Order: sequence, then C-alpha cells, then structure tokens
Amino acid sequence: MKIGQVSKKTDLPVQTIRYYESQDLIKSAGRTEGNFRVYDNKVIDQLEFIKHCRHLDLSLSDIKRINELRDNPDAICEEVDILINDQIKLVKIKMKELRKLKTQLETLSNSCSENQKVGDCGIIKSLQKCDCD
Repeated sequence: MKIGQVSKKTDLPVQTIRYYESQDLIKSAGRTEGNFRVYDNKVIDQLEFIKHCRHLDLSLSDIKRINELRDNPDAICEEVDILINDQIKLVKIKMKELRKLKTQLETLSNSCSENQKVGDCGIIKSLQKCDCD
C-alpha cells in the first residue's frame, strides 16, 4: 500500500511516517515502478506500536532500541525494564515541575481583582517583575 493509505489506516500524517522511516523506525517494502514507496501490513503494526510508545512519551531513540530488542525475542528484557523505569523517573520530575507551575499560576491568578482596568491588573504587574526560576 502507498503512504497515503498507511496514513489513513494509522491516523498519522504522511510527514510523520516519512520521518519515522528516515529515523529507521520503519522500513518501506520497496518502491513501485513509478518510484512510490510501498508498505506492507507489518508497517501498520510497527506504526501502531510507535504511536503507543509516543503516548507514553518515550523518546524515538528509546522506541528504536525497544524495536531492536523486539526483533530479538530471546534477549533478556532487563534493558526494556531500565528504559521504562527511566521514563517513570522523568515523569516524576515533570509532575513535580507541573505542580510548581500550577502553584505559580494560582499565585498569579490570586493577584488579580475583578473589575479592574488592565493598567491596574495584578497579573500583568506580577509578570513584569516575575522571578520565575
């Protein structure tokens, strides 16, 4: 099937599919006489796997490594465990950063009184002198 058909089946933009191919995450099955890339059903499965991994916020390099390991089913899965545990650590850091961001935004929101003019807006005044570190 052509890339447009793959795009429709996976709900991924054509550019994304081409990018994944350029990153060696997927491979086309070859080219037609008209020089169009063609893909088989295996690519659909690979793209669905990549989408799932991306929803877990895994990096493309981690996905590539997991794909390599998937192609070697007799390998020990310790490396996959390590990749996922590293991702859990990153998520915890992001959660901490998001809590801090939420607190900062709530503080800004509380600095505003209703029915004021923009010139008197507490949020704008706070942003002008914000120490956001």
